[in-house]
Amino acid sequence: MSARAELASMERRLSAGPLDFSELFVRVGQLKSLLDGGSTPATGRTVAVLAGLLDSDRHTQQTQAYHLFGSIAATLATIGCNRDDPNVSRQALQILVPAATGSRGERQRALAETVGTLPVNIKGPRFRPATTVKQPPRRSLKSLLSQLGADALAGSYQGRSLVVPLADSDEVAVIKIARRGEDPAGLNREAGWLDYLRASAQLFAEPFIIPRPVEMKSGYLFRPLNLPVLNGRPQDIDPATATAIAFTVHRDYFVYPNDHRPEARLSYERFRQVLQRAAVLFGELTAGGIVHTAPIPLFHNRVQRMRRDDGGLYEWDRAGRLDRWLQSSRFPNFGPTGLRDFEHLTSLGTRAGRRLYQHIGNQLLSLILVAGSYFRHKAPDRVGLDKDGIPLDVRHLFDRAQFSDLVQTVFNAYHTGFSKCAPQVDMRAEIESLVTTLIDQMGVDRHMREILRQEDQHRMTAADFEAYLSQYPLPAGGAAEFEKGQADIEIHSGPHLGDFNGPISVPELTTFLRSAASAIVAGRFLGQRFGGDVGGAHG
Repeated sequence: MSARAELASMERRLSAGPLDFSELFVRVGQLKSLLDGGSTPATGRTVAVLAGLLDSDRHTQQTQAYHLFGSIAATLATIGCNRDDPNVSRQALQILVPAATGSRGERQRALAETVGTLPVNIKGPRFRPATTVKQPPRRSLKSLLSQLGADALAGSYQGRSLVVPLADSDEVAVIKIARRGEDPAGLNREAGWLDYLRASAQLFAEPFIIPRPVEMKSGYLFRPLNLPVLNGRPQDIDPATATAIAFTVHRDYFVYPNDHRPEARLSYERFRQVLQRAAVLFGELTAGGIVHTAPIPLFHNRVQRMRRDDGGLYEWDRAGRLDRWLQSSRFPNFGPTGLRDFEHLTSLGTRAGRRLYQHIGNQLLSLILVAGSYFRHKAPDRVGLDKDGIPLDVRHLFDRAQFSDLVQTVFNAYHTGFSKCAPQVDMRAEIESLVTTLIDQMGVDRHMREILRQEDQHRMTAADFEAYLSQYPLPAGGAAEFEKGQADIEIHSGPHLGDFNGPISVPELTTFLRSAASAIVAGRFLGQRFGGDVGGAHG
């Protein structure tokens, strides 16, 4: 039998009538193998048969439905990427791409992952920071700051950074210091990225302020002498062993868009501008093959991060509980000047694959959480449970129309930054529904509970154990009431989105991230493949 005749036979068998799950799964796999061989191009009939299978609800309740729909989607993607017949390729993508945003459940998960891994042309830089010297040079802080036009005693600590105004300037000098026990390689990497980005302005259509690192005699790292004792110096900075980098930047670098202090709160329009700009910049940076891995710190289980293979980090596509969402959103790594904390940058290299889809979803999630925190920070002290143990209800702090506008703005701006075109998919109805659920879950602190397991207590020193417990409301007697390692301890560390070790309490958020991330990747793929629209592939 010729390959073309074999293809026609497969099309007939797949469309002849309902097949049981196992037979259907095998036959779709056989079809994909035939098309992967490249000797027989798909036809419009092939696409129509696959479209019918994709649309059928017959097997959606099967345990392995994800794998079946993944196989169907992968076959359509193979056709969509084939260049033998552009018309058939377009037809396949016109089926696949909108289905990824219009489906739900395991079908959507499989389709979105397939669309999210379409082969976009992205190549990350071969970034190699300067070697981290074992003994960075000592440098008089007074001399360094004097050289830059600043006085150390006029400074203040912002987290682990000493920030000092420059004379007659709207800029500041920043001494960013490694924490006690921290490998200073991260700071060295950050300085290297600053140099790289300052020389790569072509990556960004949206301008932003990139700090200027100060180079020492042997790289960027140095050991500052005579760190000033000022209010706010963190306890985890050891002046005797501190290693740091220095840079200068506009003073607004340390302005947080969702600041919880009333006197520092941005207007809604200004906040929207900052969020929109950040979304564009994250998209442009990712399109350049560079990913910011921590717009905000996201964890599934923060307290167990030292013993988990995943470090407790949040993997949004697994739809698990999101740990301490409001606390994580408090100090985002973006603001009025653009992006910040460049030690979290990484190159995608030459094969982004599924990592790209996951990173895009992670950045969208971070931006949406910061948007939610903007409303919660109208009343930053209204958090947790009341005196009777009832979750506080602060849904009135949210403006539904504004929140919907912010989520739509994030999606549109990121899509434009990454794909270089406006989105063609209409996400408004999904966003309206999502925001309704987000307000219900973000506005009522139902999920406050965390369990400090005995195993995690054993990994703590006595001082760390006491310091950890002292952060949270405890019974009379405080941390002294608990003996380390004797029993699991329940604490209220939230609000979280979901109960401890459970699923996320907003599954609609995971669904939206799948839709949005896949649509963003598809936008870039279609632009590269066809030079723009594929005639309705986005619905």
